[in-house]
Amino acid sequence: SSGINAEYGHRKLLSESFCVIGDDGVSKELSEGILVKESENKFVVWCTGRLGCEGIKIEIKLLRRQDLISLISQLFKPQSDTITITTYLAPEDMDSVVLAIMPRKGLKRLQQEVQDLAHFATERKIENFDMPSTLGILTEFSEVANEFLTSPVCRTISENIDVFDSVHFSDYYTGFKISQEGQVETERPKPVKRLIFNFVIPGHGKKTKNSIMTTTEPLLRMALHMMSRVHKFKLSKENKIKAEKHRIQVEEEYLKQTHVQRQEAAQARRDEKKRLEKEKVQDLDPEAQRRYEEKEYKKSMRRSGPKVKQLKVKTG
Repeated sequence: SSGINAEYGHRKLLSESFCVIGDDGVSKELSEGILVKESENKFVVWCTGRLGCEGIKIEIKLLRRQDLISLISQLFKPQSDTITITTYLAPEDMDSVVLAIMPRKGLKRLQQEVQDLAHFATERKIENFDMPSTLGILTEFSEVANEFLTSPVCRTISENIDVFDSVHFSDYYTGFKISQEGQVETERPKPVKRLIFNFVIPGHGKKTKNSIMTTTEPLLRMALHMMSRVHKFKLSKENKIKAEKHRIQVEEEYLKQTHVQRQEAAQARRDEKKRLEKEKVQDLDPEAQRRYEEKEYKKSMRRSGPKVKQLKVKTG
């Protein structure tokens, strides 16, 4: 497929930045040239062996071309193949950085749904950067936006706006918030450091391999450049103190929230147990009910009675 061919067409560029291209991401021993097929329309290329990161995952998601419904749907609502590059970083590879550049249309919704953006990021004026007004910027500190959104980066995004979708950097990435009503988050994923680049292959799946390579190469180079900048960047002392304070507050709030949720869940289980016991007792004959109620009464008296410590007195 065109998207897969494009990524392997960029193999020379990737080889200049990584020692291993196409590792299977599973085996203990390194392997090369492997394209992992995760589904009928989703493929993954793993790259590793680069200073400043543990590796990257290039995920190619193709339009469904295998069935008639998908083909008809494409006629009425054209979509495109997409490329997502996820960079995996060790703790020492990234300072406290939260930054997102994405279409303004979905900015507010994602800020509510993505946990690190909801906790730390605020919107910054796009007018301060030489980029299209259709984009929006979320970041924790202006210092971070100024550091990474340099003139060459802004120019690359602007000149390739039909290919660019979004960029998300986070030292505290935990994914999306739980959206289902009534679902309790008792164990949140451990925060990890990630750089996520999302690109769109224009042409609605009709581009040739060479044209795709031409349109995606500038943004791939930009991604590799930004990976290096993240590795070298150090937050100012003042903002570093603020960032650490923000993260401690989030942890404390999470612990407080989950403590209350666990208590509520435990109470709900006790209430359900009582309800089932009550239904069970109703099926008993009167004498059995009387014995059960007497037994429960004695148990409640023991629980509510004063705790008396018995002392053994030695007689000489």
